[in-house]
Amino acid sequence: MNEKEIIWKCRRGTRELDILMSAFYNNYYKTASKSQKDAFIKLLSYEDPKISDLLLNKICSKDIAVNEIADMIRTMSLEAQ
Repeated sequence: MNEKEIIWKCRRGTRELDILMSAFYNNYYKTASKSQKDAFIKLLSYEDPKISDLLLNKICSKDIAVNEIADMIRTMSLEAQ
């Protein structure tokens, strides 16, 4: 997936998810490892309610790497407060 596609997929159905996903992309994606980049792209393929539940720690993904990205986004959002 190229950079423009990833940026487009960061745009979600809710403003809160737009902000979180775009912030992760802008602040961490370019320096992330290949496995982290792959996990972020996989997270972007999920439906908004599932992403929200992952970020709110209501559910866990079967993919450990996706859970790690959700943890990173959660931590990033807490640090910004």
